[in-house]
Amino acid sequence: MRAPTRLTILAVAAVLLAAACGSEAPAPTERIVASPTPPAASATTAPGSACTPATTPAAHDWNERTWYELFVRSFADGDGDGIGDFKGLTARLDYLNDGDPATTTDLGVGGLWLMPIAESPSYHGYDVTDYRAVEPDYGTKADFQAFIAAAHQRGIKVIVDLVMNHTSSKHPWFTSSATGKGAKADWYVWSDDNPGWLGPGGQVAWHPLDGRWYYGVFSDAMPDLNLRDDAVTAELEDVARYWLADMGVDGFRLDAAKHLIEDGKDAQTNTPETHAWLAGFKQSVDAVNPGAMLVGEVWDPASVAGGYVPDSLDLTFDFGLATAYRLALQGGRAAPLRTALLDTAAAWPANQGASFLTNHDQTRIMTELRGDPAAARLAAFLLLSGPGTPFLYYGEEIGMTGTKPDERIRTPMRWTPDPATAGFTTGSPWEALSEDDAATVNVEAQAADRGSLLAAYQDLVRVRTQQPALREGATTVLDADAEPVIGWLRTTAGATVLALVNVSDQPVDAYTLSLRDGPLCGAQAATLLGSVNGDPAAAVTAPVVNGEGGVDAWTPIAQLPPRSGFLVSLAPAP
Repeated sequence: MRAPTRLTILAVAAVLLAAACGSEAPAPTERIVASPTPPAASATTAPGSACTPATTPAAHDWNERTWYELFVRSFADGDGDGIGDFKGLTARLDYLNDGDPATTTDLGVGGLWLMPIAESPSYHGYDVTDYRAVEPDYGTKADFQAFIAAAHQRGIKVIVDLVMNHTSSKHPWFTSSATGKGAKADWYVWSDDNPGWLGPGGQVAWHPLDGRWYYGVFSDAMPDLNLRDDAVTAELEDVARYWLADMGVDGFRLDAAKHLIEDGKDAQTNTPETHAWLAGFKQSVDAVNPGAMLVGEVWDPASVAGGYVPDSLDLTFDFGLATAYRLALQGGRAAPLRTALLDTAAAWPANQGASFLTNHDQTRIMTELRGDPAAARLAAFLLLSGPGTPFLYYGEEIGMTGTKPDERIRTPMRWTPDPATAGFTTGSPWEALSEDDAATVNVEAQAADRGSLLAAYQDLVRVRTQQPALREGATTVLDADAEPVIGWLRTTAGATVLALVNVSDQPVDAYTLSLRDGPLCGAQAATLLGSVNGDPAAAVTAPVVNGEGGVDAWTPIAQLPPRSGFLVSLAPAP
């Protein structure tokens, strides 16, 4: 018998939890495997105590969804030219979510983030030449609208990358502005003399053209727009209206959000004007679609990135937590993760950070974990049981690898074992495939293997979908007295789930968890919901709740196997 390697969910747990919370449990799907002898819930009576019942933090539609970032160019080619397109993406939607909650063969994500799809001269699209045209390599506007309709039919929301900090130097706006005359003369940041200062990363930021200098913080091919100009702001607000109202998208990922408005060499990022501009832009977006989501790229510590939410943006990406997930798994120590979880809780309203493992600008997580499948499964567990609104990067769920340059972390999706095309295209892929084992790192092979990384992601996404505490719950970090161990509670008014983790590659059989004060009230029953790399029938011990709603010297599960994660439901004892 194969040792348990995926998340095994105990179907009975959903029923027990719902009964304890006074709500109807979702029907377990076929893929949720019931234990032949599910562990009975254990209960420990707490000493008499007065506690404050937990409340459910404010939540939004985006919190209910697991999101998936994809590069259209690399996802699926529908016409055989070697370049991914909207038709290919539409044909693969059932892999992402087939629209039927009763099926278990799809990934189950509820939202998609498409990297730039506007017309651009580059392969990546982050230098736009026409904000209202789709990239011809990807198809037509009609193709895109057909994709949006098919996604919405399946209950999938779609956001697209919107690049407002800069355009391509080939954009007609810039060529007009470069003349120094006419209505667009001030649409970019110009200087008659070279200011001479470098960009925030020490890069050349001022570039010469026809006797003048323009600011382009990323490159001379990407001149920065002048967002102090009211006409530029009005135009970008109308671009957003066009994509929301005419093209049907559900929001935007805002690239380089911290760079929008500079105030001299010592204030090039995160300026008060940038915050204020985004707040005004958010109001204009909300006026078109009050449910639209704005998630911003602010690649900075939590204390900075969280400051944009909720007034200027709905979400910002939590780069600190992503780094901590990686460091904890690489070093086998929970300390980085504990620090990051506390930073996240202090910086953002509950769950209004966008969590992730890696993205299109970073070395892929499987490469960072040196190809360790157990560590990759635990990384998925951390992401999908932790705080925030989670984003998966395409190919992460099957363990694709890749390092810089950027093209090598954006390689075509591996659908089949075909060593030449991986089922991505019937032609020649635009970029060589990732350097992975063609026989195992592909959707076809892993869909047939219930011990695969893909299966673990499918199960984890479904558990998150079924458990309100994992989507909306406040996060409380417990103290652990063993270096590789960490635990946290996800708590709503009706449910509490403990995530218990051993990040090391060695078993741990001597540890305790403690919490001076917390959200628990009275005697608790504890039930194992599931595990990654752990015993699906492990016995669970309930905590003794102290007078402040915390716990003292609690060992929920006697032994934690290497790279293991457990989900434990806590509910008032009957």
